[in-house]
Amino acid sequence: MPPSPPAPGPASNRDPGGRRDSVTGLLEMRPFSARVAEVLAEHGGKLVAAVLLVEIDRMPQLFRVHGQAALDNAMALLARRVMDGIGANDLVCRFGQSQFAIFLPGLEHPGKALFAASAIVNRMSEPIMVEGRQLFVTAKIGVAIAPKDAADGPCLIRNAALALDHAKRSGKESYTHYAASMRDEVRQRLDLEDELRAAIRDDQFVLHYQPKVSLGDRQTVVGGEALLRWGHPSRGLLAPGAFVQTAEETGLIVPIGEWVLRQATGQIRRWLDAGLPPTQIAVNVSERQFRWGHLPALIDVLLTETGIPPHLLQLEITETILPDDLEGALKQMRWIADRGVALSLDDFGTGYSSMSYLRELPLDCLKVDRKFVMDMETDPRTRHIVEATVAMAQAMDLKVVAEGIETTTQLELLRRMGVEEGQGYLFSKPIPSEEFASFVRAHS
Repeated sequence: MPPSPPAPGPASNRDPGGRRDSVTGLLEMRPFSARVAEVLAEHGGKLVAAVLLVEIDRMPQLFRVHGQAALDNAMALLARRVMDGIGANDLVCRFGQSQFAIFLPGLEHPGKALFAASAIVNRMSEPIMVEGRQLFVTAKIGVAIAPKDAADGPCLIRNAALALDHAKRSGKESYTHYAASMRDEVRQRLDLEDELRAAIRDDQFVLHYQPKVSLGDRQTVVGGEALLRWGHPSRGLLAPGAFVQTAEETGLIVPIGEWVLRQATGQIRRWLDAGLPPTQIAVNVSERQFRWGHLPALIDVLLTETGIPPHLLQLEITETILPDDLEGALKQMRWIADRGVALSLDDFGTGYSSMSYLRELPLDCLKVDRKFVMDMETDPRTRHIVEATVAMAQAMDLKVVAEGIETTTQLELLRRMGVEEGQGYLFSKPIPSEEFASFVRAHS
């Protein structure tokens, strides 16, 4: 990161005023904010300057697995990387568990701020050593530039925070420059959060079920997947894509996930009582719900309350829960598996899986993601990946289920690979419980 040109009235980390973080030696947020406001005010809102808010990922997981000392060591190292790239008049603070704020006063050109953000991303991409092993982290950065984005300190920092939030939510951009539309997005998410709380309170959610079928000639039903839908009062029936990210971010996914498990296990009981052939139902478990820590206890309560055979419930987990707290994840998964509940690894190939993870996990099933199923028709390389995945799973005695089957060509390719079960619109879309029961009776 190139040094910023001198600005009248230095911001400077060498200024001894203000409380400092005991781990990194950087200013805390309160004196940092005061100095930003002071410098901008001195120039009557005309100074070209920028605030960059930087958040380092994986630090909460590092703390959970390795403890406070490891977190402190990592943040001290990352702080030095930030400091090594700033100019004499730039100012840095640490705030929260894993965030830095940087003030770049007196920029020659607004674009220099984005260049600085890119340089920080590159610096943070180098691995750090934690208890003898390499840890790779990434930075998300929000950038707000004065005077265009804001002329006063508090507003400039707030707008950088909005840009950081946007960068984190996008999943693609490492750094984002503030835009006025971001404020409207935040208002919309707050409204959505309020509506989700009302949905939980007023029982607006429903479950639809997508059949899983044998890929043999008869295509009999071998199970189903419970899929959440929201009966929104004004927007109609919504799929999870419209609300699940907000539910995850706010923690509302935990009570929603509990509702899904209660509904699914209760529905299995009702189907058994109605004489429906025993049908295993899969339920998706989110990363946050899994990290909640009480999932095994909830499963135990629901199995006791409903009296359903445990093997009729399958939990689908994604690869994202695995790398950061593998031991904690394994402990919960082994307890669940020992209880007789089936475990499936969902969306295989889209996350962090490695052979070592698969070897450790007490899985019954591996699901091939719909993107691979869709692309294998036209892309030979994708087809080879699916073939290798199926062969590996079969060698590990895992059942393979293909998601998103929509064409007969996909079906024939999967059959030739030895995939035994699948789901998708070729067989049935997700349907209400009554229709699912009729489908099972017609295809048993």
